[in-house]
Amino acid sequence: MLPKIAVPTFEMKLPSTDERILYRPFLVKEEKVLLIAKQSGDRVDIINAIKQVISACVLSDNFNIERITVFDMEYLFIKIRSISVGNEIEFSVTDSTDETTYDFKLNLDEVEVTFPENASKEILLTDDIGIMMKYPTMDLSEKIAGMDDILDIAEETVKSCIDYAFDKETTYPWNDESQEDKDEFFNSLNQSQYEKITDFFQRVPKIEHIFEYTNAKGEDKKVYFRKIEDFFLLG
Repeated sequence: MLPKIAVPTFEMKLPSTDERILYRPFLVKEEKVLLIAKQSGDRVDIINAIKQVISACVLSDNFNIERITVFDMEYLFIKIRSISVGNEIEFSVTDSTDETTYDFKLNLDEVEVTFPENASKEILLTDDIGIMMKYPTMDLSEKIAGMDDILDIAEETVKSCIDYAFDKETTYPWNDESQEDKDEFFNSLNQSQYEKITDFFQRVPKIEHIFEYTNAKGEDKKVYFRKIEDFFLLG
């Protein structure tokens, strides 16, 4: 019988909750999954591959990839990739001004989650009634995967991210309510109230990294990394 190779383990905190997560680097079998998705270039394939690899690499009990926030997933993947293939990833930029292609290295250890200032999950709809929101989780992507209508996607996103409603006397857990009552509540919102809710999604924490460089003409430029694909397709 061949000897077993020890795999190192690491610990990090989920940005959304500070929960401690134990994880390991991805192995050859997981790297194959990522390579197939990278060759495909399809967003759905990429997200599914990332979810599969994270689920395999996280060693903590009761971890469920579908229940963590989107930015938790992105952060986890970047950390796992950093310990698996190295924290420096090479990438190239063709400058729009001098048309020169520059080669750079991005340090994944410098990538963090950006938390907007004064971002509250509580939204007051009237003087007496409000809702408490929660950040989008990975199971939402499954719910909207087959939807084409942008209004249906927006409605499902909002409904999936309501934690509970409340008034001066009590709270009403959203998932305890019937679909009929949820629809009635949603359809009773006026435009101003609905805009308050959609504004919440503009203030959701996110992965964002800005890489700065100076081109041959002495101009200061910035490269923005904002989507998980931006990091996935590097290197």
